[in-house]
Amino acid sequence: MSNLSQFAWWLVHLKRARYVLPGAWRKVGARPGQELVQSVFQNLFHDLFIFVQETAKAHPLWCFPIAAAIAFTESFVGISALIPGTVLLLTMGGVIEASHISLVPAVTGAFLGSMAGDWICYSLGAKYHHQIINLWPFRQFEAQIEKGFDFFRRWEVWAVFIGRFTGPFRAWIPLIAGMSEVKFWHFQIPNAAATAIWAVAIIGFPALIMRGFNAVSIWFGFV
Repeated sequence: MSNLSQFAWWLVHLKRARYVLPGAWRKVGARPGQELVQSVFQNLFHDLFIFVQETAKAHPLWCFPIAAAIAFTESFVGISALIPGTVLLLTMGGVIEASHISLVPAVTGAFLGSMAGDWICYSLGAKYHHQIINLWPFRQFEAQIEKGFDFFRRWEVWAVFIGRFTGPFRAWIPLIAGMSEVKFWHFQIPNAAATAIWAVAIIGFPALIMRGFNAVSIWFGFV
């Protein structure tokens, strides 16, 4: 496992060891039974991490659907709380560079998967408006939706662009844009621009770090 991949797994372990889902964002305490749930989630994310890493290395063309699926979960309300999509995509970028694979399939998959998740969330918001708060699973995230509305009211359409790069609002802004009756293309154009930049950065940045790390290692004779 590369150094970047080890660091990414540490992030997954640290982040998910503190929460029990679904429901509200509850920190794990000492109540009976929660230790078992915590262990199950840790094992699940460990298996998912290994799957992404090994599949990307063994089957480069699978980087496209894997990145698309992860980005979709990262952009879809509710699911984004269960899957550490950002960490997995960062890890994929490092694995791709270490394996000397083209970044294009993963970047394209991340872009299209994220756009699909955003489009569905926007459509749900446009269809149900504020009634969506009464529907499962959205009623469990009423506080997050209210914070998203405050963010959207402050930045208006710019919130669509900025929200792509802010983890707490990434999955909520498309839903809120639909609920706020923002015109489709007024939402889609800044969203597509932001998603393109995000997809390149989240896959390309760890690849660039890995390339620099390898260059330094060669320079100092570590490899």
